[in-house]
Amino acid sequence: MIDCHGTRFELLDQGNGLWIFKKWQDFLLKAGLGDFTDFCTLTGKEMDRNRRSVVYRLELGAAKEVFYLKLHKNYYKKNLATLFRKVPYLQIELANMMEYARAGLKDLEPVAWGWQQGTTEGDISFLLIKELSNYKSLQEWLNDPACATPKQRRPLARAVARMMATMHDHGLAHIDLFTWHIFAKKEGEHWTAHPIDLERTKRQGCWPWSKQLNRHKQANDLAVLHLTTPWPQTSWRERMRCYHDYCEFRKFPKGDRFFLAQVLSIARHRGRKGKFQVYGVAEQLRGK
Repeated sequence: MIDCHGTRFELLDQGNGLWIFKKWQDFLLKAGLGDFTDFCTLTGKEMDRNRRSVVYRLELGAAKEVFYLKLHKNYYKKNLATLFRKVPYLQIELANMMEYARAGLKDLEPVAWGWQQGTTEGDISFLLIKELSNYKSLQEWLNDPACATPKQRRPLARAVARMMATMHDHGLAHIDLFTWHIFAKKEGEHWTAHPIDLERTKRQGCWPWSKQLNRHKQANDLAVLHLTTPWPQTSWRERMRCYHDYCEFRKFPKGDRFFLAQVLSIARHRGRKGKFQVYGVAEQLRGK
């Protein structure tokens, strides 16, 4: 069901709608998590909730390791692409996680997932993920004193550019690449960036026009990141340097003005939405 080929992950079918990753088999048994219901009754600090899903931050094991549990109710995809079969969105997210791992973005650590149809609660699915150790969101880093100056932010921006180039070179487009969906860590002088919340990721298709469609979606990634990076804290000069880094990593023509024009066009259009207004970029784009 989930293709782990070419990754470091190995998925084990436990039956009754439960799958666990081999690395975590003993850990989960010691934590008393042996069947589907055990996972669905876990609770912790509520991080997000809507009518179909809830996300908990919780601690498990003797060492109190941190995990995130996503629980979905009646939240699945069913259309022509799935041959009108129900496919839970958490299954899609996990499959996307494997695609990112094959691309080299492999720090996200899935632990277990499950799906049961027709329960008394409806169709229930869950995904348990290990916390990204020593990572913080780009949004948090931009407010951190360690990134107070352009010089301090420069290696972080380059790491983000490398991350985007890596996933785009492998035909992936995140779609929701906001600053809070990019996590980064610093080890000495080296920075690493990694995307999270991969549910809506699009992969390049096999049709003759797929490459062009995917290029537009990838331009959208840069546009929404641009829109949610606060202005004037991050200057236009910094943004352009990050874009030039991205082009360098992708071996695009220097600065690729056509692609940049596409990014800015999408940013102007999407910037009309209220959720982007608070960052100050949308207003600047309207004046350009």
